[in-house]
Amino acid sequence: MGRIPTHIVDQIYQAVDVVEVVSDYVTLKKKGANFWGLSPWSNEKTPSFSVHPGKGIYKDFSSGKGGNAVNFVMEMEGLSYVEALKQLAKRYNIEIEEEEEPEEAKLQRDKRESLMIVNEFAASYFQEQLQTDEGKAIGLSYFKERGILEHTMKTFRLGYAPDAWQGLVDAAAQQQYKEEFLLDLGLVSRSEKNQKLFDRFRSRVMFPITNPMGKVVGFGGRILGNSKEKAKYINSSESEIYHKSRVLYGLSEAKQHIRNADRCILTEGYMDTIILHQNGIQNVVASSGTALTKEQVRLIRRFTKKVLMIYDGDAAGIKAALRGIDLLIKEEMDAQVLILPDKHDPDSYVREFGPTAFQEMCEKEALSFIDFKMRVLSQDQDPNDPQVQTAIIKGIADSLALIPDRVQRQMYIRHVAQQVDITEALMMHAVDEARREVSKTQARDRRREAAMQPPEQQQAPVKALKSFEQLDLANQEKEILRIMVCHFDKSLTDETGPVEDEEGNEVEKESVDLIAYLLVEMEGLIFENQTYEQLKQQMFEEYQQHQKINLNAYLSHPDPAICNLVADLLTAPEASPLWRRVRLDIVWDGNLTKVAEGAIYHYKSRKVEKLWQECREKIKEAQQKNDVEEGDRLLEMYMHLASMRKQIHEKLGTEGAINARDGQL
Repeated sequence: MGRIPTHIVDQIYQAVDVVEVVSDYVTLKKKGANFWGLSPWSNEKTPSFSVHPGKGIYKDFSSGKGGNAVNFVMEMEGLSYVEALKQLAKRYNIEIEEEEEPEEAKLQRDKRESLMIVNEFAASYFQEQLQTDEGKAIGLSYFKERGILEHTMKTFRLGYAPDAWQGLVDAAAQQQYKEEFLLDLGLVSRSEKNQKLFDRFRSRVMFPITNPMGKVVGFGGRILGNSKEKAKYINSSESEIYHKSRVLYGLSEAKQHIRNADRCILTEGYMDTIILHQNGIQNVVASSGTALTKEQVRLIRRFTKKVLMIYDGDAAGIKAALRGIDLLIKEEMDAQVLILPDKHDPDSYVREFGPTAFQEMCEKEALSFIDFKMRVLSQDQDPNDPQVQTAIIKGIADSLALIPDRVQRQMYIRHVAQQVDITEALMMHAVDEARREVSKTQARDRRREAAMQPPEQQQAPVKALKSFEQLDLANQEKEILRIMVCHFDKSLTDETGPVEDEEGNEVEKESVDLIAYLLVEMEGLIFENQTYEQLKQQMFEEYQQHQKINLNAYLSHPDPAICNLVADLLTAPEASPLWRRVRLDIVWDGNLTKVAEGAIYHYKSRKVEKLWQECREKIKEAQQKNDVEEGDRLLEMYMHLASMRKQIHEKLGTEGAINARDGQL
């Protein structure tokens, strides 16, 4: 299989009706030129999901997601870019003729596909072993004892690895599968003694692990019996297609149920997920034998923002729940925790009390992350002890400090203050202290990462000067990107009046592509926001290579942050509040040249202002230390920056304002 030719991709984009595609998943109503509906990713009563047929994009204001029809299908179905294109091509009866791709990319893709094929073969092999005499006596009987029905075994493709050293090895050899693939996937190992291959999974019931598309990427194997010499569970080795921290067991079976329920139940084990699913509780996944990770949380977030974590009530379960809470909060998820009664897991509880009782327990006894943390911190403690109260307040503040949204954080502060009977101001003070500690930790991490960079990637002394918070450049950076995205295919001309030659005849005005103009003006300037810089750089590189911009590539970008940003820039008003705030005489009147120049010069003004103010402070420090050499070097830099600053403000017509506020050095 090769690449989809560019002209076919263009044909798909031209044929696709974004309203038609989105309507398969969201009920839309027309309001004005656009269509509106309820967000498919959040539980809302007022529509905040907008589709712009003229621009061919959607924007979900509740989750921040946005993109085009291809990107929407990728999000909803968990498909790759190529898979989404093929699905839409089929829908619109467009025949795809694939073309050859670069050899290196082809080899990499071929290897991934080969690994998938070998895993598929292994899954079928383990399933077939359940029907052998050994498989029936050991594997099948185990599953039946655990109450798993035959149709559930087929749904989750459960299997059995026989007690044989080369059962899978021989079966794979008959199908002529390469040894290197078996080794890469961790299905077999090589003997150090005689260099022969042997099965890694032996005498174990097998649980295939799939990606969101339902393709087998790995396996978990459980030993039967109580052998102390062998690990109870072993998993496939990390490979190109399997990363333990990035998969959730049962997600391919649960994703649509998670969307429908708008909640994900997160368990610890394979059997918990399987039994709950069999009993009608199908919005359930497992963390696949690993502690919850950031990647797994982001995977869940594609389908819902609400998570109910179910853990055992022992020390390990409580520790895992506390860690999971902080991970979920950082990703702006709604976290709840359910601690099960002693000696119970979801599997045993459902089998003993039934699914209805389990669901009732989930609804009545699930705790918000605040209530759970308060219970844990106050357990077996005197609630009137000031030290206990202090520990509770600080413990909860540590979690509240991780909430990114300021309004949400403030609402939780008010709630907790009422719960623990303290003033809101005191609780806010505790959270502010915790946030400062988080900031210090993050700053240390950034410095450590910067120190690890090779010298050629470290910033020059002027660029390394610290940023002033009051001179944040995010607004100016975003304004330049807005112009790039909304007007990437336009040119700039001298729009002040007619142009005449030496003989007085009117001639055609010279024009320059907007992107070419910005490319020159922004040379050597790096945006501080990493996502903004990534988008800017990629658009510049594309223009340099092809002399044009394909905006659909950014609306279907592999990085969701880029998709969402471009959709946000396209749906934002042309005349942003920034212009009215920064310069009252600049309004959007169709004069793209004036707007582009204004955005560039305002950005440069703030950039130079940062460096200029920092240089002033550095000169004062050098004077206090009597460091004449450093002082002279900084003074030279200061004069250069002052000259640049003056020129920029003259261009903007704001030199009077800076003269009024500047003091003597």
